Amino acid sequence: MARTFGTALAGRDNSLNAVRLVLAAAVILAHSWTIGGYGDTIFRWIGANSVNGFFALSGFLIAGSRLRHDFRHYITRRAQRIFPGFWVCLVVIAFVFAPIGALLSGVSWHPGEALGYIRNNASLVIFDRDIGQTLTTSPEGANWNRSLWSLMHEFIAYIVCGVLLGVLWVRRNLALAAGIVVAVLPLAYVAVPDLDGPAHMLNDSLRLLSFYFAGVLAYALRDRLRTSHALAGVAAVTVLTAGFTSETLLYAITPIPLTYLLLHIGSTWRTQLAAKEDASFGLYIYGYPVQQVLAMLGLGAIVPVWAFAIVSMALAFPLAIASWRLVEKPAMALRLVPTRVPEVSTAVPTPAPDGALAQREWDHHVPSTLLVGR
Repeated sequence: MARTFGTALAGRDNSLNAVRLVLAAAVILAHSWTIGGYGDTIFRWIGANSVNGFFALSGFLIAGSRLRHDFRHYITRRAQRIFPGFWVCLVVIAFVFAPIGALLSGVSWHPGEALGYIRNNASLVIFDRDIGQTLTTSPEGANWNRSLWSLMHEFIAYIVCGVLLGVLWVRRNLALAAGIVVAVLPLAYVAVPDLDGPAHMLNDSLRLLSFYFAGVLAYALRDRLRTSHALAGVAAVTVLTAGFTSETLLYAITPIPLTYLLLHIGSTWRTQLAAKEDASFGLYIYGYPVQQVLAMLGLGAIVPVWAFAIVSMALAFPLAIASWRLVEKPAMALRLVPTRVPEVSTAVPTPAPDGALAQREWDHHVPSTLLVGR
């Protein structure tokens, strides 16, 4: 008999890290057309869909952490996972990539502008996209890291999830509550017009929270949902059809199919890829600035897009490994709050049947990010 997701994903022999690494690589591939100067592509949706996938997996992995801990512990651990790697990335962009860009563009680099870039973006809300004129010769435009914008939405999802799962009724009826959210948010996304400027954050939040809570729903049903190649095939066809049809259709109908597909792959794929080191966050946040430098060097003019993407991944991967080993993993090792804090009177014990997720906190989760083409 096919295993449940709860059973298949309870141990350390699952492939969710590998799935996330592939999603990060897909983001780099999708960005290659615009950054490298190749023009638009029908495959642009793949990057946006990878971000959707990050959010779906995030909801699945993080819901259990909230159920096992009080809000202070939960949100502190979430901040530890996002902010250190993000802050170091800002520093590296400001003091490594930007000077290289200035040299390639024939302009000046100023430390004050670099510090301003770090200061103005440190809260996860991206106010400054360029540093002076350091991207003057970039085919894509003045944005050193278009991938960072959705980290804000990731943290919003953490807060919303943390608050809702602190409500007694929600904790006791998690599948029903998550199901209601997953039914309502895609409809709201379709109903709300495409807004301009800062108001567009509402469109983004409705879209990404739909996938996040599809992951929460899957977590609530983890000991009833079983792996099925047939269902995974149907889910894959649904996602592909929607992706090549329209962006609105992709965001409206695929939260549940995409979540099932990714969890199925993570449950059944046997691979050692990313088994010991979680480089997907680093690959995601460093891929974009690496591609900007390659584009300014003129690589896009001499190689096909697939080669541009492969070179980008190869150069970003060492930075991703360094980020994991030197920043992200040590940050997560810090115990800023007690390891386990019982939830106050609202606590509802997490079921532990044949496949409940192991009571380890899924802190090696990678934040979701990026909306290609924004």
